Amino acid sequence: MTPATRRKKPKRQPVNKGKLPLSVTLKDGQTSVRQYDGRRFVRFGEFKGKIVASLELFTSKQDSHSLTLYFQDRTALNLLISPGFTVNAEYYKSRGLADPRVLKRWPEIRSETLKRL
Repeated sequence: MTPATRRKKPKRQPVNKGKLPLSVTLKDGQTSVRQYDGRRFVRFGEFKGKIVASLELFTSKQDSHSLTLYFQDRTALNLLISPGFTVNAEYYKSRGLADPRVLKRWPEIRSETLKRL
């Protein structure tokens, strides 16, 4: 590859620290919750290093919806979901904070109660 054909990375603009949102972080064991105004991020640290065997999304016409991650060590994380949701799934490789490379997208998944006729 010649120097002329190399892709240049865009320069990042410095963040104005006066405009950053205030966050509150709570920890419960290895689980951490970062709370911003109107947003919440929950990180389940207990699963760091575990290898996922499969992922299952279950939805029904009743009020039963769940997302289950099965790990190779025969443990599982089950997330129960309230009715009325839409899942947009994409698999990506992180190349920095604002530059993910999407490897695959799946069709939108709606809970049974939201499906259009």
